[in-house]
Amino acid sequence: MIQEIPDKICIMLVDDDPSILQTTTVILEEEGYDVLTCSGGKEAIDKFNDSVFGVILDINMPDMSGLDVFEILKSKNHYIPIIFHTGYDEREKRIDIRKHFRPHAYVVKGTDPEQLLDTVAGAVESYKNIVENVKLTEALKERNKLIEEFSHSLEDKVKKQVEEIQRTSRLKRYVSPQIAESIISNGSDKYLINARKLLTICFADLKGFTEASESMEPEDTINLLNEYFTEMTKIIFIYGGTLDKFIGDGILVFFGDPINFEDHAERAVRMAIDMRNKTQELRKHWLDHGCNIDICFGINTGYATVGNIGSATQLSYTVIGHQVNIAHRLQLEAKAGQILIT
Repeated sequence: MIQEIPDKICIMLVDDDPSILQTTTVILEEEGYDVLTCSGGKEAIDKFNDSVFGVILDINMPDMSGLDVFEILKSKNHYIPIIFHTGYDEREKRIDIRKHFRPHAYVVKGTDPEQLLDTVAGAVESYKNIVENVKLTEALKERNKLIEEFSHSLEDKVKKQVEEIQRTSRLKRYVSPQIAESIISNGSDKYLINARKLLTICFADLKGFTEASESMEPEDTINLLNEYFTEMTKIIFIYGGTLDKFIGDGILVFFGDPINFEDHAERAVRMAIDMRNKTQELRKHWLDHGCNIDICFGINTGYATVGNIGSATQLSYTVIGHQVNIAHRLQLEAKAGQILIT
């Protein structure tokens, strides 16, 4: 089978009638095809090659039946689309031929040339797809062969790559993709470890959400939260915050781990201001739907414990301790739009 698709497609035309050869050749060439003409079945078998992208084949020829030619050409290239172009117009005859030989199409001579051209175009497109699929399959086979040949030497490398992907995916749950990639690229194996660190902890909550949600449809509630969380997460990651978790309509974020920013307290405050500003934009839409809710914050800096907490089957990297409780209490005391800081 041909390995590359040429700019100009070659069609083999097989017919013992010179006038049919001439008129059909003109029609095909005007459409931009190269035409390889054959006045009989034996000539077609001799001339058939990988450059042919489709065959228009007469059935009733003196030197050899087109049906026999069909089988021989198919034995040379099983995928080649062959169009029977014949004077047989009997319905039962056509059905019988299609049933036993399964040509790409059956076109009666003397029909509209456009019908023949459309049929040829469909056959060529079908064959192009087959060629591409065969090339892809061969490429995949070659790739699999190489993988098999080098599987033992690549086993450790593949394992490391998988572990790196898993570590990166895990990190991206908490920090921005850029920070995750930076940590992994630096080859650090000490990220997301259990430790006590100086952190800035921020609780954000939507004031009035519980009351508003009671009068909202469930779908509207979920859509509102998803919109809100999406926008807030973008801002959190811009400032390098670690997204601990969503708690109902609340958000717990901390700064100082896994990246220890010297200005982590300032980052937390600037993040909260931007989150508040973004929430004001969202509120315009929410108020139009009768949802009078607003954001508030509690921010606290102090030593807290971070680590993987949970069960053997479900772990979360989170922050715990007295300083977390202080940030939470500040958030509870904050009024709508307020940012309370210790």
